[in-house]
Order: sequence, then C-alpha cells, then structure tokens
Amino acid sequence: MPNHAEARRTLPLLGASLFALLFCLPAAAAVTLTSVEGKVYLRGTGSVLWNEVAVNREVQPGEELKTDPGARAVLTFDDGSRVEIGPRSSFQLENAAANDARMRIGVGWMKAMVSKVLSRRFSVRTPTAVCSVRGTEFDVSVRDDGRTSVDLFKGSLGVADNRGSEVLLKEGQRVDVDQGGVGRVGAIGGKADDGGPADSKERQALKREVGLEMTKEEVQAAAALEQKNAVYQQGKAMVDVNGYRVRIEEYIIRPAADTYKFVVLNERADRFDYFFRQGTFNKALPDDLSVALRQVPGCVGAPCDYWVTDFKTGYSNTQDSVVETASGGHLVDLNNNQVSGDEVTFAFDAAKNDYASVSAPTADTAGANPGRNANTSFWAALYDTYSLAYNGQNHNTWTSAVGAYNAAAGGANCTAGGVGFGCGGVQSMGDSNGVGDQRTVNNVTSVLRSPNCDTLDNCTGYRDSGLFHYIIYSKNGDGSKWDKYDTYVIDDAGKVAPFSAFSGATSGSAYKATLLKWNYQQIITASEFGGRRIDLVFEPKILIESGLIP
Repeated sequence: MPNHAEARRTLPLLGASLFALLFCLPAAAAVTLTSVEGKVYLRGTGSVLWNEVAVNREVQPGEELKTDPGARAVLTFDDGSRVEIGPRSSFQLENAAANDARMRIGVGWMKAMVSKVLSRRFSVRTPTAVCSVRGTEFDVSVRDDGRTSVDLFKGSLGVADNRGSEVLLKEGQRVDVDQGGVGRVGAIGGKADDGGPADSKERQALKREVGLEMTKEEVQAAAALEQKNAVYQQGKAMVDVNGYRVRIEEYIIRPAADTYKFVVLNERADRFDYFFRQGTFNKALPDDLSVALRQVPGCVGAPCDYWVTDFKTGYSNTQDSVVETASGGHLVDLNNNQVSGDEVTFAFDAAKNDYASVSAPTADTAGANPGRNANTSFWAALYDTYSLAYNGQNHNTWTSAVGAYNAAAGGANCTAGGVGFGCGGVQSMGDSNGVGDQRTVNNVTSVLRSPNCDTLDNCTGYRDSGLFHYIIYSKNGDGSKWDKYDTYVIDDAGKVAPFSAFSGATSGSAYKATLLKWNYQQIITASEFGGRRIDLVFEPKILIESGLIP
C-alpha cells in the first residue's frame, strides 16, 4: 500500500510552477548518444521507420530508441546526467529543456544517474509509474505488461502511479508499481517493509542469483537483480489447467561470457514455483545468443560451433526440488559411432531453418569408425557425468566408463576445437538393449509403459485421447521411489490443446506460429515430495525468440 506520509513529502518534487512554465521558457539542452553496444535503432518524430544509429548522434525531443537483445546505449545530457538503456528496451526522449528533462520507457530497463549541478527537473514515465527527481541514481525496469520496478541507490525519488498515489523512496529502497497502483516500499533485494531503515544483516544474507533452497522473497529479489541484465524477457498472466490464475515471468541472462541462464517464475495466490537452467558452452558466446542456443539440440552435416559442456537444471516450489546436472559435454557424431541405437533420422537443420531427414547414407570420415557408411552426420553433445535427484535422493546417475573427455588430447582424431572420438569421453549411449553403452549407469527408477503399469495414471503415454496431456512415470522395483511428469499444452484460459490444433504441423514456421498461441504446463510429483507438487507453466515465445526452440 502507498505510504501516504511519504507521498505528501513527494508532492513538491512532482509539482511544477505554472508561472515558471509560462514566463521562464527554457532553452533546449543537448542530449547525445555517447555509447552504443550492439544494434540500437532510432525513430524520428513523426516517422514510422527505425534506422540503426551510431555513437555521438544527438537525440532530439520526441525521438525514440529501441535496443536489440544484448544491445545497450548511453545518453548523456549537457549537465552530466546520464541514462543507460538496457537490452530489448524501448525509450523516448519527451523533453530536454534546460530545467525539465522528461523521458518514457515502454518496456525493458534503464538506469538514470542524475547530476545535481543544475536544478533540472528529471522525470521518467512508464506505462504505470512516474519517477521524479533532482540529483539521484536509480534503476527502472518495465515488463511487457507495464509492471514497473524502481530501485533507488542514491538521493531521493518520488514515484507515483496512474491513480495519483505517491511514495518517496530513500537510498537503498525499491518499489513495484502495476495497474493496481504503487506497492509497498522495501529494501533493494529484500522484503517489503514499512519504509524504515533497511536491515543490513538481512541484505547481506540475500541471495543474489536465483538458485535452489530459496524463499519466495529471496527468489524474487535475486530475479529482480538478474533481470536488469536480461537479453530476453517475457511475462504474462493466464489461467492454468486446474483453473488457477498464474503470473509468469521468464528471462534469459548471460552470467558469464560462455554461459546462459534461463529462469521461469510462476506466482499463484497460494503458491510460488520456479525453474532455472544454466549452461556453459565450449567457448564465449556470440553477441546474438540465439546463434549458439539454436545449436544446443545438435547440428546436421558438420560439427556445431557451440555446444554445452556443463549444465544444471533446477525445479522448485520453495520446499521441494528436482536437480539435474551434467558435465564433460562433448560433440559426438551420433550417426557415425557404429551404434544404431544412437542414430538420429530427423533433426533441425540450421542451414534450412527447418527440421529435415538426416537418414541419407554418407561416408563416415570423422566418426569412431572411419570408412563405415551410415546416415548423414549429426553432431550432438554427450556427457560424461549425469545426475537426477529429487529432494537430494538420486533417481538416475551415470559416469563415463571409458575415461573423461579431454578437449586438449590432440592428434588427428581430436581437433584443436575439441571435436572427435580421439578426445575421449562417452561416444555412445547404446541401443535399447544396452549394447554399445559406454556409461556406468545407476537407474534407480525405470520408465514404465503399458502393460507393466499397475494403474493408468502410472503409465507412460497420452492420458487423454486426442489431447496434449502426456505422462512420464518412473519407479523402482518395489515402488518406494517414483517420479511422475504430467505435461500439458494449454491456452491462456487453461484449456488443453487438441491434436487437431496443430493440423499436423510439427516443425518449421507454421509450427512455431501455432505454438505461440499455446503454453506448456508441467506438474512434477515424486515419492520424496510428501504429496506436494512442483507446478510450472512456460510461455514458449521466449524459447522461440532465443533459439531454445530452434
């Protein structure tokens, strides 16, 4: 709720003298793009065209900027004030008078560092909030639905919503504003409080990255920090398959030069669930992250430029967890490793930007057995170690039984890029009977299919005829350990998609266009959860845009 005492103190900051407006007409001030990273576009006043813009371009009132994924721009005012605009952001300079600078951010992130040299009024509008200040430093993040988060690092800052409610932030405080109005003031990265001094010990204890074993408040605080550097970000509210309203937030960041992290947050009235997947690639990622992410499933005809060497996936409801880890990732030509059970016949071909058959015979020149004719080469990452655990209890693990992958092994069969069977590591996962498997596997649970299932719900397969509701069920011999994944494809009202909705489209642009109308929901239960569940809804748009769905 708004702090009305603070709101009253804010009013002078938001007010403007009519007299000053009429009789002290300010001179225009220069605003210049002093830094551009990646692709930044500018649209002139009254124009419908966006043109890529270069550094040192002077920006005029009324002009708009937008940034690509991974791009950034810095605007510098003549009094030394600066505005940094983050990736995937839209920004408009509304006014740049000597005593009145106004701007608007429609979506994305910006940071303002406002100089105290001149008595310039400085305000930032978003779809739901107005931030007004003299001399301060603050961040503004705007989601697709207009929800705004404001973090104040220095000075004081008035924040008002569209209903006229206002609060005054002090150093180290933050507030969220949405269509319902301005929220409670809290510490940056901390829980909402009554506006009193922040607890420094509590701040120190806060997690700064989304991980496991975190409270809802810790996850949200860490996500707010991560989202400032997001290269992809989406969010919306919808109804899940069980009829509950769920708020989805998704983003992708680059925590290191060779690493990406995908995070999904789900908030319902009575629960909070989240997911993350962090993967490390074989080398530094390109500016356009989608180039690397599209190669994660594998590459047709030639080794991938980018592949994941290690990853960690976490699912949580803040009480239970599923953790999947893998390491020692290396490329293997699955169609030329002399194990038929590994071969791939249909895969995404980046050269065609579509799925294609890869079963055409070709000469094996780079696989484990040169000279053997097999299918078109298909390169994908295999891992030397793998673990899947539920609340810390392993259900599946493996380690390499043929030595670890060594990218620097050298020789004709291990190129400088670390590709080829001479680099060692697992080259085959074997066929359905285990022939050719080069791993030492400890499957605590085994996937069950009919007729071995004791009940229909404990079977693997489609649960509802003609509808996208698929179950994967696993359990050990005596049934004491089990896990189950219920996966649905649903619309924004929670209705399960019929097979006919995709009209047979399984790949390509038609498939992606159809997929944008739907969402995934995955409900995980396990023997270790005590009857609880992890319940996550994913919006596919960010997966398509980022290349995770190639």
